[in-house]
Amino acid sequence: MGATFAIAARDFKAFFASPKGAAIFFFFLFVMGLFFISFVYTFEEMAQKAPMMGGQAPTLEQLLKALFYNLHFIMVLVIPAITMASFAEERKTGAIKLLQTAPVSALQIVAGKFAAAAGLIGLVLLASLVFPGYLIYFGNPDIGIIATSYLGLFLLMCSQIAFGMWVSSMTQNQFMAFMFTMLGMFLLLILNWIAPNITSSGWTESTVRWIASTDHLDMFFKGMITVADTVYFLVFIATFLFFTNVVLDSQRWR
Repeated sequence: MGATFAIAARDFKAFFASPKGAAIFFFFLFVMGLFFISFVYTFEEMAQKAPMMGGQAPTLEQLLKALFYNLHFIMVLVIPAITMASFAEERKTGAIKLLQTAPVSALQIVAGKFAAAAGLIGLVLLASLVFPGYLIYFGNPDIGIIATSYLGLFLLMCSQIAFGMWVSSMTQNQFMAFMFTMLGMFLLLILNWIAPNITSSGWTESTVRWIASTDHLDMFFKGMITVADTVYFLVFIATFLFFTNVVLDSQRWR
């Protein structure tokens, strides 16, 4: 446990020892802020037009749901930037050999690096609370939905981090790690949309849709925490951390 914590602390400090951590914070919050401003203006415009057109005014929960859904596109760039150097850079510089010859297991290395990346993304999400906080101050959104949405986003990001670490563990090139992580995340994002076009079998389509993360995240955005959706993210995280552990173990004995 001590070794895992030491690795996590080292990697977490490394994010802020360079401009990388600040750049991730700035990019995530800046782009999320642009989305937020755009959706607020659209919300106000629709709320003003709804009575004149005989329609129903949008709710703050719908505004937040639209904002959270669009975070997918930010994460497709942010998560690969966080994970691309997890192992790729250390393999390139040879620093990974120091870890592999130290009295720590591959599992402790993987767990420490995962905890550091999850801690960074957790801080980014905490900083982004300023946007729903604005709506809470000036409106009356459902706080429960905000809480479950953030839980879902954190689980999604952790699963993406686990996937990105696995990709990074198999290459020495950060750019390749970035590109393949981004490609995998984008595929998971659109998998449920393209499922009907890639299979003609009902049960196969259902399986492909289940693998996609979008439908599982949607339940959190509706204010519901279900066992099935929570287990999906936890299994996804455990699976790719296990794959990363296997890769490191195989490299240790080469």
